[in-house]
Amino acid sequence: MRSLPQPARTAAKACVASVAALALVYGGGAVSVSAAPAPPVTGFNPTNAGPVKYQRYAPTEANRATQVNAPLTQKEADRLARIFGFDKDKAFTKKQYAAYLAGKGKPAGYTQAEAAKAAQLTRLSVGYLTNTTGNTYTRIINGEKVTVNLGSYGLIVSEDGMLRVPANCPDPSSPDFSDCSPVRQINWVLAPDAICDYPDLAKEPPAGVPCGYMGAWMRSNKARDTLKELYTSAYVQEAPYASKSQEAAGIPQLIDVVRADGSAATVGVPVAPAMWITNYLLVYALSPETARMMPAYWAPIPEEVASALRDSANGQVAYADYMEYFTD
Repeated sequence: MRSLPQPARTAAKACVASVAALALVYGGGAVSVSAAPAPPVTGFNPTNAGPVKYQRYAPTEANRATQVNAPLTQKEADRLARIFGFDKDKAFTKKQYAAYLAGKGKPAGYTQAEAAKAAQLTRLSVGYLTNTTGNTYTRIINGEKVTVNLGSYGLIVSEDGMLRVPANCPDPSSPDFSDCSPVRQINWVLAPDAICDYPDLAKEPPAGVPCGYMGAWMRSNKARDTLKELYTSAYVQEAPYASKSQEAAGIPQLIDVVRADGSAATVGVPVAPAMWITNYLLVYALSPETARMMPAYWAPIPEEVASALRDSANGQVAYADYMEYFTD
């Protein structure tokens, strides 16, 4: 495979947004990350906060119990989409969304198994990112069904009962990323052609994960307007910050927040402004009704839990051991 000239290689690398949840990348050229200062009210550093003009629309800290894991309303979800430059009429239709999640409409060049894998990763990723009171899931913990509701913390419980941040990847150097969360693996499904056509620019995708599938699906299923709308929305400005946030967060994918009074808190990367807005636009593009289930507020991870996640070798702990911090 031919090599890109150095300027093109640099531009393509700059386009990669390896976000903690769905991360489609703008393929039209490099997007720079300027050092815009974060307003003190956010508590997040400039990278995690993202572009200043959108920071005030991201979740703020919950100040009462009823706000923890509370979702948006549809009215608020649609208002945010307008602010971020995404026209609701350009999102997937319900029929398109159902077809995509069912592995239908496979674009040329992909197998049916790859279509099914892309659909599976999307279902899991969207479910994790919208895990609020309106969209809980269950896990078997110590032999009993337990309801999981952790969206405001930026946490999930994987199918094996481990508590982790959605894009946790125990060994980022692994050639197959087999231990990575679905929310990390889906980055290849959403990758731009520059990465899929020139794999020397990035690690190879895990076996069976179709690189660039979602963009190809949109182009093949009358959703080019959705792709175009995403590329002209605030997503293009937010994604590079989101990528930097994830890179800096390392294996546990935890970040610190400094409140106005100087006190500190820890959250998972998904609820930081840049990451939340990036993921929000991606989910909204797929389904405005689903995007409204995104967390409306962030909540600090209990110190004991945050310390355990940081001290673990793989950024994960058994939910059974820490469930008491999140459930009554």
